[in-house]
Amino acid sequence: MQRLPQLDIIRGFAVLGILLMNIFAFAYPIDYSHSLIWHEAGVSLLDTSLYNLQTLLISGRFLTLFNLLFGVGMFLIFNKYGAAYLQRRLYWLGLFGLLHGILLWSGDILLWYALAGLIVLKRGYLQLDSGVLWRKAVRFFAYGLVLPLFYAVYLLFAQAEPLLPLTAEMVAAEQQFWAGPYHEQIIQNVIYAMFMLIAFALSLYWLIAAIMLFGVSLYKSAWFETGYSMATTKMLFWLAFAISSVTVLTDHVTEYAYDLSTALPWEQVAMLLMALSFASMLINWRENSWLQRWLAPCGRMAFTLYISQTLLMVLLFRVIRPDWFASLDRAALLGIAISMIGLQLLFCRWYFSHFSQGPLEWCWRTLSKKPVITD
Repeated sequence: MQRLPQLDIIRGFAVLGILLMNIFAFAYPIDYSHSLIWHEAGVSLLDTSLYNLQTLLISGRFLTLFNLLFGVGMFLIFNKYGAAYLQRRLYWLGLFGLLHGILLWSGDILLWYALAGLIVLKRGYLQLDSGVLWRKAVRFFAYGLVLPLFYAVYLLFAQAEPLLPLTAEMVAAEQQFWAGPYHEQIIQNVIYAMFMLIAFALSLYWLIAAIMLFGVSLYKSAWFETGYSMATTKMLFWLAFAISSVTVLTDHVTEYAYDLSTALPWEQVAMLLMALSFASMLINWRENSWLQRWLAPCGRMAFTLYISQTLLMVLLFRVIRPDWFASLDRAALLGIAISMIGLQLLFCRWYFSHFSQGPLEWCWRTLSKKPVITD
């Protein structure tokens, strides 16, 4: 089956949108990156409104969309170059992700995509037909919701203690730490990676693999050629919106004391439904010249953009303006993220007027080639 140009449009949309959530993990202490009330000074009405809007339209949506496309990309490589080449690609991606997560930023997702992809490849799932893949994806998705379900019950019914806001002294300590000795930051990133490994084994693998398989199933059924009808696309969007509205209401009732936009199991369903509606919308608009000129180039170098977002944001909040770390409100951070997205759109247009492949994409492909053995 031939690769479709709209895949690049969707991937570009996803990788740019991811920054709208990751910006808070770059600029706030990692344990508070999904919290509205994370410091004792309180929050404004604007901050609360933006937080609710993120729950409704942004949280997890773009990452889920990116995950869908990752599964499709795996299948395309497997179909064209074979399992051995795809395996090498995933090994190298895992190494990139490990270095990214330990040396730069603990919020890396590439390592976990690579590990999940290797398991999917080894189990032979890419060779299954669309219907079998869809049923397996549904089952995996259900497995992945078990732990969030227990956690949600604990949060909502067991009188769980909320995450305590940071005092001014604690905020100052966080700023000093992340602008301080680099080796201490690496140790902290390693510790966080160990916790993520446990989460991967218990729940994250099942969710990532499920969404990958959904993507492959949709591709094999030629869904990416037509998408859904506009009526179905709108229905998925508003259904996801309604589900997340329950989360917003629950957040309000609990006074935003818990990270419900990531903790509640039905939010995973909302993320998937809205991601599918976004993808379907872009497929229906695939002939739009603006999308082809601006989003498609970003999709062709999504790996480069993802890593560059980390590099630039880490430099900004830990080197250039460490006083901005754990101090800016949500409106200011979203302004920074939107500015960064604009710069990446411009960069990609310029870059592909001079080159044919993104720098990290070229590096990844070159490293993945089988070494030539000579006598």
